[in-house]
Amino acid sequence: MKTFLPRKRGKMPSIYIFGLFPDSSGKTVLATALARGLLNDGIEVGVFKPRSGHNMWYQYDAFLKCKNEGGLFCEDIIKLRESAKCSLPYEILNPIDALMAPLNAERFLSDNMANWMYLLDPEMYRHLVVERYTSANINGEVENVLLLNEKNIRERYVLTDEEYLTTLKEKAKQIINVKGVDEWTAYFNRYSSKAIGSCYQTIKKRFDTVIIEGYNDAASPEEKLILNTDIFIGTAPGVTVIYEPEEYKRVIETMMKLNINLKGLRAKEIIRFLRNYNILKIEPIRREDMEDYDRLSERFRDVIDYVEERIG
Repeated sequence: MKTFLPRKRGKMPSIYIFGLFPDSSGKTVLATALARGLLNDGIEVGVFKPRSGHNMWYQYDAFLKCKNEGGLFCEDIIKLRESAKCSLPYEILNPIDALMAPLNAERFLSDNMANWMYLLDPEMYRHLVVERYTSANINGEVENVLLLNEKNIRERYVLTDEEYLTTLKEKAKQIINVKGVDEWTAYFNRYSSKAIGSCYQTIKKRFDTVIIEGYNDAASPEEKLILNTDIFIGTAPGVTVIYEPEEYKRVIETMMKLNINLKGLRAKEIIRFLRNYNILKIEPIRREDMEDYDRLSERFRDVIDYVEERIG
């Protein structure tokens, strides 16, 4: 590990935060702390969660907020938006979000399909209800494309809320019925770049500094975003790792030349090539501190100071 000194560069395009592990790395905790810390120090920031998914059963509070507002957005962006005191619509801040749900155990057991239920449960696609893609035009007006797992809904394979789905459909410009996991992936490849890029540009018109929270352990959210990012921060329980940005981007550019799909690039596939980084230790955080963004930001004072020094 080499220690590097931050360079002052004036205002910067974005800060990218990603997980070193696929699950429970602490990205949202770090991102909300950073957003509030910068805000408290007089720096307005935009927040961006390009892609996400959430579960209507296990994240029920977030689902109720979606239902009350007639939208579809994730729990993380609710926290990020609050921490940054950002007024932009959730759909702009979170252009791609998938609503997942548990399998409907009553449906399977009533029809003596227990074996089928356990066979389907490990497959993510079998839990998909609906996914939203939002694109913004130059005036910030949005258009929503909905991908519906019609078979899951029609056959009641998952728990759903028909009233809520009707509201989402009414607000969509286009509704597509997805028939399988390969088709789901194909639609992601078709719509994601436009959704992420257009919404990011809308945020950039409002904010000079943007905090981007990645999807699980994704090392790159979108080619254009990652190559215009000035700070890369990986996180895991107990540590925050700040990577030297030019080295990070060189590795990304090398992978692009090798025709590696950046949309599928995981943290483990890139950090093994990185040699310049700072490791900051993070102590365990109590829930009451996580829910108070002002107190939380003080727990990440070293990270905030680094970012502010780099902003200049």
